[in-house]
Amino acid sequence: MSVLPSVASSYQEALRVALTRQDYPSVITLIRQAVQADRRALTDPLIKSWLALRWQNLFLQLAAQDRAAVKVARGVRGYLGDKREAMQVLAERFLVKADPASWQPNLPPVVLPQKLNATLIFCPGFINGLLPVHAFEHEFDALEQQLGLRAFCADAHPVRSCEANVSDLQAAIEAGEGFKALKGGASEPVKGPDPGDVVLMGYSKGSADILALLAQHPGLKDRIKAVYTWAGAIGGSHTADTIYQLIADLPLDAAAQRLHDFLAMLMPGVTRQGTLRRLDEYDILGAVRSLTTTEREAFLAHHGAAIDALNVPFFNVTGSTKLLEVPTFQMLDYQKLSKFDPDNDMQVTQAQATLALPMSTHVATLHGHHWDIAYPPFPRKMRMTTPNLDHPFPRKAGIMANLMLVAELGLIGSGSGPAC
Repeated sequence: MSVLPSVASSYQEALRVALTRQDYPSVITLIRQAVQADRRALTDPLIKSWLALRWQNLFLQLAAQDRAAVKVARGVRGYLGDKREAMQVLAERFLVKADPASWQPNLPPVVLPQKLNATLIFCPGFINGLLPVHAFEHEFDALEQQLGLRAFCADAHPVRSCEANVSDLQAAIEAGEGFKALKGGASEPVKGPDPGDVVLMGYSKGSADILALLAQHPGLKDRIKAVYTWAGAIGGSHTADTIYQLIADLPLDAAAQRLHDFLAMLMPGVTRQGTLRRLDEYDILGAVRSLTTTEREAFLAHHGAAIDALNVPFFNVTGSTKLLEVPTFQMLDYQKLSKFDPDNDMQVTQAQATLALPMSTHVATLHGHHWDIAYPPFPRKMRMTTPNLDHPFPRKAGIMANLMLVAELGLIGSGSGPAC
């Protein structure tokens, strides 16, 4: 029996009864009331198990509306008269170890609000803007139009340490400064208005940047209603460990001039020669060092308890892939990581992508590699030279599930809308 001092035993019993009876509207109401009374309710294992089930269910309901995703999920079987329901097909293709209950029809339907009273701020990862596409570049405009919320990217510097990027994230939260991702890797700057309440979503290194922000500016906790880590490099990366050993003793003073050589070593054939911004701020050594396992583990050991005490809800979404599902030039990294965890996403392991704090909940492991679950398809000429750069994962459904869950918990306000 889970014990939570701030949640009465009568509530615990009522929740268990509602779950046993599959009275899911009552489950949602009870948990929302508990979270409104005390956010530490989210540390309850019973609630955590529901959050994982509900996130997966919301994701599947939303992905079922994506015809392309359903077609990919059915694959060859779709041409052979596959009789499985769409949500089951999607779960078996795009989730790892999904709870069968997540695709059952008796869970409440998604209710799309007329407006979400919050701003989604996306915190991109390492070398953002230097790849031929931006993470989620096709999704944010659709979210704004469909959910009535503002969404933009923090202008986190692509190649410097987590601690140095804190100022970029602070400017996004306090002044609405950042950029809008455009198709083909382009972007346009944005500034203001005040974002108000925010939901932060950190991808890869962006998750570690968010943790550094909270360690330096705990006073922002009242504005940050929830944090999603998406394939987050929370515990660092063994790949970064290897790269750091290779470059630690190199003369990197002329970092900007040598940047593309470095990136070619990191990701051959993928990074683009586009215009580089903020050249005087590039710090290759600092950026890679901040992604090493030693650096990130030391950070969590020092700051983890204080971050947890802020009572900011964290939700972890991780990825998992297989050797033949990654780009050819990432196969060696996948194999190296598999010595630590065969369920890696080709850049981080499950443990590295999960925040082991009481206020953090791991809601799902997605079946996709590190880029697949965040980036649109890479340019055709790149896809012709290596497989697995087409990235069919239903990313919009994932982001919408993030927002629907925090709205359902009452962490952000929403106007009611039609069931979908």
